[in-house]
Amino acid sequence: MNRKTVQLLLWPVIIILAWLVYRSPISLKEFQEETNYRKSAVIQDLKDIRTAQIAFKDKYRVYAGDFNSLLSFVKNDSLAVVKAIGETPDSLTEDQALLAGIISRDTVFVPVYQTIYNQDYLDTRDSRFPFDLEMLSMVPFSDETFSIESGNIEKGKVVVQVFEVSTTFGTFLNGLDATNKGIDLDNTLRVGSMSDASINGNWGE
Repeated sequence: MNRKTVQLLLWPVIIILAWLVYRSPISLKEFQEETNYRKSAVIQDLKDIRTAQIAFKDKYRVYAGDFNSLLSFVKNDSLAVVKAIGETPDSLTEDQALLAGIISRDTVFVPVYQTIYNQDYLDTRDSRFPFDLEMLSMVPFSDETFSIESGNIEKGKVVVQVFEVSTTFGTFLNGLDATNKGIDLDNTLRVGSMSDASINGNWGE
């Protein structure tokens, strides 16, 4: 086999190796971008679930321990809303106008869904991820549901209600090759805590 033939045979190998070297950092970048995108979707869902849990606790004094109870509450229950009847003069506060008999208050019951997921709330959400109540319990980019717990703990000799909703990175990165990408698939994204009186998320909010 002469030198020219060897060179001709090596060129495809050189081209393939060069392509792999060129693609390697792009692949990592694309993985990081997709991971961040999926993570943002999960965080938005966890925020939506937290909103429902807060409303549930406001009415029932405990957090929901399962999604059947929580979603049924959002879809079928109502919340009492106190509304002022009449117009408060600019020179008075609402309480002053109430005492003067200029306005009155009435309690109306509004569906939970319309109350907690009103337009003002929807306008604050990440617009990349449309709100879908039917899919609220499902972890984005997977066929699995979020893990949900509730209960109570004692903090400073006071019993407080707590909840936690979570999923693993491995669940929402389903289908992506995370090998040697610096991601621990067993790590979790969660909101709330079963060990602390917190309703914050662990993503650094």
